[in-house]
Amino acid sequence: MRIAVGAITRRRPVMFETLLDSLARVTRPDGIELLFVFAENDSEHQAAKAVEAFRASIPEPVLFALEPEPGIPFARNRVLSMAFEQEADFLTFVDDDETVAEDWLTTLVAAMEARRLDLAGGPVEPVADSSALTGWNRAVLEHLQDRAQRRNRTRRHATEAGTDDGLNIYTNNWCLRLSAQREHGIRFDERLRDTGGSDTRFSREMSAAGARLGWVPEAGVVDRIPLRRLSLRYHYSRARDQAINTVRLNRKSTIRTLREVLTQWLEALALLLASPALGRRGVVKAVFKLGLANGQLRGVFGGASRHYAEERAGHHAE
Repeated sequence: MRIAVGAITRRRPVMFETLLDSLARVTRPDGIELLFVFAENDSEHQAAKAVEAFRASIPEPVLFALEPEPGIPFARNRVLSMAFEQEADFLTFVDDDETVAEDWLTTLVAAMEARRLDLAGGPVEPVADSSALTGWNRAVLEHLQDRAQRRNRTRRHATEAGTDDGLNIYTNNWCLRLSAQREHGIRFDERLRDTGGSDTRFSREMSAAGARLGWVPEAGVVDRIPLRRLSLRYHYSRARDQAINTVRLNRKSTIRTLREVLTQWLEALALLLASPALGRRGVVKAVFKLGLANGQLRGVFGGASRHYAEERAGHHAE
């Protein structure tokens, strides 16, 4: 069995190097042939030194391609093609700002085999450098952590109940059986280069084609969030853009969406009025709900996210 461990990166050489350090220490499953497949989504390599150091530190092959066409789905498809060319049986994905535990790969692959899953994912824990956080940064981080914990509990319960086949699986912690992908011919939708959400669409198309999806609660990764993504402005824009994508993907009725928008606005108002008692966390929740409401409103009237457009590239670089 061959497993390709994949990641894409763009203008995050130091964070990518930290991910590579964790991948170098990952436990190799018995009887498995491992290789690493990476793509840098830029006009020229910026992470070449980190990859060369990683290649020198491990015995397995390391493939590192340049994908000059801007857009996350283009880079993901490049890694997918590389894994096919290497005749891998499984392809994993993690983000370039994450780190993995030593048992991450063995846990993920064991679940894929034991349950005969075609596509699986696992939890993500957001963290940040606590020594550099302002009070507002900390409040945003705590809100993200609360939401991640609730989401992970819900998904664990779905796994225990045997209903996790209906979950969306995201490339921030992801494993694909390549024979299933080959059978269904699904790739990342390159029309979503600016909006994000190509992994969500991939997951839903796999499920609709009859692939078996699942969640692996024990195969967690850590997401290292920089300070610039812990501001109220970014928190609002991220919630807004994700809400736009959700409306467009779910194709909810206009009436239902407008009702949800009104509910979000009222809840945000209540949180702001209560902020003298709730403190910063109340304001952060209100900002998040306003982002959701405005994103839903844009989405229902045909608006599209520009979260990963070139003019916002500075939000995602180191």
